[in-house]
Amino acid sequence: MGAVGRSRLSTFGRLPAASLSPRCGRPPDESTTVLLASAVGFVMSTLRGHRAVSLIGAGLLVAAAVHHGAEIGAIGSSAGPLLAFALDGGIAVAVLVAGRRIARRDLSPGEEQRVARWTATGTVLAVAAFAATLAVRAFEGRPLVEPAFPMLVAAGVGSLGGAIAGYYAVRQSAEARRARDAVRAVSFVNHLLRHDLRNDLSTIRGYADLLDDPDGSGHAETVAAKASEGLERIEATSAVADAILGDADSSRVDLADTTRDVLAGVADGESAAIETDLPDAAPVAANDGVRSIVHNLVENAVEHGGPGVTVRVAVRADGDEAARLGGDDGVALVVEDDGPGLPPEVRDGSFLTDEAVGGASDGGVSGLRLVATLVEAYDGSLDTGESSLGGARFTVTLPHAPADSAGSDT
Repeated sequence: MGAVGRSRLSTFGRLPAASLSPRCGRPPDESTTVLLASAVGFVMSTLRGHRAVSLIGAGLLVAAAVHHGAEIGAIGSSAGPLLAFALDGGIAVAVLVAGRRIARRDLSPGEEQRVARWTATGTVLAVAAFAATLAVRAFEGRPLVEPAFPMLVAAGVGSLGGAIAGYYAVRQSAEARRARDAVRAVSFVNHLLRHDLRNDLSTIRGYADLLDDPDGSGHAETVAAKASEGLERIEATSAVADAILGDADSSRVDLADTTRDVLAGVADGESAAIETDLPDAAPVAANDGVRSIVHNLVENAVEHGGPGVTVRVAVRADGDEAARLGGDDGVALVVEDDGPGLPPEVRDGSFLTDEAVGGASDGGVSGLRLVATLVEAYDGSLDTGESSLGGARFTVTLPHAPADSAGSDT
């Protein structure tokens, strides 16, 4: 320690015990710790995360300024207190700067709150640890020389360390979540390419083999139609991956027109009766991945409903269906059939687990999981139940597209 530090300590050593502040002469009592925790809790509950971190830093800076200002008046010298203020005040300023940096990062309000909780926890733990050492010294009968200064340093270090640790914890969590989303996106894209596109290509190959037959005049149109559907699926795959990864910007998509396009591609050979109730237009806030929602729900009803199944597809654009289900106002897509009803894995929700997708041999489970994932990405909701026709009922509710949103209604 330099000459200034020795002079400062020796000055305090010559002061009588009565001249020391009571707060400087004994460790903080329980009420002080409770008051600190209550103040931190109030800050955490009322402010955005970055403001809470900045306020903690500002509080430490004010506390340091007040304490060292009182020191200067008590000892009649400014060199030692100013040097101490440069240390604990500098740490407090670093906490303030950390709060400003957090504000400039692209963090959600929830992520900012996590950083603020880490900061507050670091502050409280550091103060509690230092208070415990003071209590031990008091129990041993050892003198307590100016405990406020090291406590301010401990609180500042705890706050700064908590803010840094919290920021990196949030970043690590976000990166892990993005990695999981990427795995899910690859899994679903694999499903689209293996299941949906394979079906289209099998149809194309089958009809192409019939082109040489004398009665194969209409097969060329079927081949062309299925090839177009395959190309549309490839284009939709990109939209699906963007939606799952959260990289897609919502645009104006007409759910009614999309449903009509999907139903027009249902093969006549499916031996299914399709009933529709579609409005002229039903714009929703989504992207081209909506086509996969409609296709998978209709395909699931046709494939699992059995021969001669009746599938009823309706789009409710007035929000009545969403209100009936207890959700927010939106556009509802309802797909129901008169088949055997909901399978057990849908009824108990196990189709949403990663194990169900990884081990499913039938495309229905992974297709429904894709529907649920896309609906969540579009801030919508998925409801399952029994249909009035006697089979399964799936209701997807998506938010209305704002009137001034960009996109296409076709």
